[in-house]
Amino acid sequence: MVWFGRGAGRRVNVRQPPVAVKNYLSAMTRLLLLGTGTPAPLAHRAGSSYLVQIGDETLLFDCGPGSVRRLLEAGVSPADVDHLFLTHLHYDHCVDLPYLVLTRWDQGVGRIPELPVYGPAPLDRMSTRLFAADGAFGPDLEARTEHPGSHFIYEARGGIMPRRPPKPQVTEVEDGSRVESAGWTLEVAEVAHVQPQLTCLAYRLTTGEGTIVFGGDSAPVARLTQLAHRADVLLHMCHFINGVVTDERLTSCCSGHLDAARTARDAGVRTLVLVHLTEQLETPGVRERAMHEVAEVFDGQVIFGQDLLDVPLGGLVTEPVR
Repeated sequence: MVWFGRGAGRRVNVRQPPVAVKNYLSAMTRLLLLGTGTPAPLAHRAGSSYLVQIGDETLLFDCGPGSVRRLLEAGVSPADVDHLFLTHLHYDHCVDLPYLVLTRWDQGVGRIPELPVYGPAPLDRMSTRLFAADGAFGPDLEARTEHPGSHFIYEARGGIMPRRPPKPQVTEVEDGSRVESAGWTLEVAEVAHVQPQLTCLAYRLTTGEGTIVFGGDSAPVARLTQLAHRADVLLHMCHFINGVVTDERLTSCCSGHLDAARTARDAGVRTLVLVHLTEQLETPGVRERAMHEVAEVFDGQVIFGQDLLDVPLGGLVTEPVR
């Protein structure tokens, strides 16, 4: 894999898949919604998180609260995650980062590479403050790498001493960055959310089977429309109902149902997936009205996101009547 920084032509060589599997990587792409909620805690909606499986590679986009549990519900081990991409550092998109890193490290027992993690600055500082010897999990890691009882468990799982602490491979990306692998490419764009306090990014993932755009959290912005041009699937924030919420403090940094519809229409995407959904959108009758209004603006396929839903990259299939 190669990472290109904006303008400078920087390259970082990362683990490359074996030649034998390169042709297989583009043979199958799966998109699974793990978490479709917001900071408001809901039992049926975890925080933002989306799983993409491309051949034998597993990519995770955002890692909000409950996303690791949703991984397990989907039958995917944290140790199977090959790459993590964070759109921004709001906790509802990244609070499960330490849970994922630590569980993956603990169960991987030194047999899997360190987790590559991509996202906006100050991701590197966050990672250091979590996993360094003097970081938040420093005492835990000291016990797990030095105590005899932890050594016993480590060896019982198949680990070979000495045990090293986890060191996620952090790469900070920005607008214009590009990540390339044998089976996929990733383009990065900055979108409008809560700048200047936090930078928020959107990602365009292209595989041999199609293109998926993860819009992150954003108000309507031309940069996202450009990034999503002719994509097969656009995952778009739908935090409120346009017209019901009118306060510019929110509408200038988040999107409603019609904002998502207009972006999907202007970008010419095939399928719009509404995510980052609040309870406002789930009131009986309101959801149906909102979906009708979205369809009046955007004539493509529309999916109202829910946790553990598989999203097709192609056309929707209607099940037969039984």
